[in-house]
Amino acid sequence: MNDKPSTRTESSYEATIRGVLVEQERMRTLRRERQIRYRKKKNDYLLALEEGNKLLREEIKSLEERRRLMCAGVPVKHNIWSVAVEYFRLFRNGRYTNAHECQSDVQWDFLRVAMAPDVVFNSQQGVGVILRSWEQLSTWFHAVEVDLETLERRGGDSITVVTRTGITISERTLSDVFPHLRGLSQARLANQLVGRRFTMEGVAYFEWDHDRHCVSSVIAQSDMITPMLSLLDDMEDVSWVFERARISPDFTLNMNLGSEK
Repeated sequence: MNDKPSTRTESSYEATIRGVLVEQERMRTLRRERQIRYRKKKNDYLLALEEGNKLLREEIKSLEERRRLMCAGVPVKHNIWSVAVEYFRLFRNGRYTNAHECQSDVQWDFLRVAMAPDVVFNSQQGVGVILRSWEQLSTWFHAVEVDLETLERRGGDSITVVTRTGITISERTLSDVFPHLRGLSQARLANQLVGRRFTMEGVAYFEWDHDRHCVSSVIAQSDMITPMLSLLDDMEDVSWVFERARISPDFTLNMNLGSEK
């Protein structure tokens, strides 16, 4: 008679233990499910945050591009006419140096948008060539001033631009552009040139690429011979001035002597 109560008590105890274990397992399952849901929510939040950051970066990039274009004055729908006008507006006084941030890259941004990457510029190619040419001319000559006189359709997808360019010859011009005039034997010519301002008639030809919607070629030249002859009044002297000059009579860089000092 003593065994049966003992068996009933043991079974009740085991049932209680099993109940506790089941409850513990249920709680562990709930915690795991909560942790899974929490990790999923956290992961979804991080993904949404990353996507939002990506969209924000793209928007910032777009706004920065719009700001640069606004600084550069590039019209939303540009064509060969508007590009030519804007080109001479931006480079009216040569290459910007030590300018405001909005101006420091404005010329580069304009060229990058308006010109083909492989644009032909006189005898060379590339957008960087145009900028370096203006940098060189602006360094060599004082008070560069380029005025656009007229624009005319040349035929097809090209236009002709007539220009008038003013420059002043300084001591630096002699050293950098006409170094062969620095000797005592050439003092007469050097003295006649220093401090004098030249006004040159010029012409530029712009070619348009309809497929890429940008300028594919710019050929720009100005007549240095006429004002130089007017000043020196001797064709032999003019010829000697340009004999070893680092600028050509058509006001383009002399690539044969460009690297010499």
